Amino acid sequence: MAPDDDDLAAFQAALLDLLDRNLPAEELRRRLRDDPAFAAFRGYVETFEPRMLAVAADLVKKWGRRSGSGEDQGGRPG
Repeated sequence: MAPDDDDLAAFQAALLDLLDRNLPAEELRRRLRDDPAFAAFRGYVETFEPRMLAVAADLVKKWGRRSGSGEDQGGRPG
């Protein structure tokens, strides 16, 4: 069965959460790949390059913010 919008939203939320945790790239990729909830995205996750995940994590740290928090992840007002 193809993933729907809710599946994609859950995957994206998990990806952002993991990027925010300072995990090594291979651990982050392993967690997404091995989570049964994201089986539909396994092939996509396999294409993730470690350098791409490192850059994405840096961007989340610098620019990311939680919805409704009023602050970005760096503690600056959003």
